[in-house]
Amino acid sequence: MKKTLLTICAFAAILALSECTEKKLAKTTKTTTAADEIAEIKAKYTPAQMAQGKVLFETRCADCHELKPPAGFTIAEWNKILPDMSHKAKMTSDEAGLLRSWVITNAKPG
Repeated sequence: MKKTLLTICAFAAILALSECTEKKLAKTTKTTTAADEIAEIKAKYTPAQMAQGKVLFETRCADCHELKPPAGFTIAEWNKILPDMSHKAKMTSDEAGLLRSWVITNAKPG
């Protein structure tokens, strides 16, 4: 009898905890819009830093291939492209951030 009661209590506790976790995950998961992402970048980087990002784009990216205009891709597409390309260009994380700040703020929002 004690084992059955203990098993039921343990099951109830696990069930209660899993429901709390699901609710917490649902609250913390949010969709970022293009406007949100651009606003976040503009809050983090100054116009001078974004200009440095443009210089990195024009120099480091052009070292390996023809430059693609930022407006030729959406923000989502650039977010997939930039990490790999920054790594291949052997950029520091600071340089990659500057590059991304310029590219994303000049990308096609869609």
